[in-house]
Amino acid sequence: MFFRAGRFESANSAHDLSFLWALMSVLLSALLLFALKAPWIVLLVSQVGLFFAIGLIRALRDPS
Repeated sequence: MFFRAGRFESANSAHDLSFLWALMSVLLSALLLFALKAPWIVLLVSQVGLFFAIGLIRALRDPS
């Protein structure tokens, strides 16, 4: 999901952020599942939160 969203965002840009977006998602999942032993619902909520956080940062960085 995040890889395709990064691809979509980078369509008209010089920078391809798809790998960075996917890496953030995988690292967050690994941290929650293996290090913190969080349940699956926490993983799902964290992925949705990551998606909105990326959108918020993009909106603040480039409001046009």
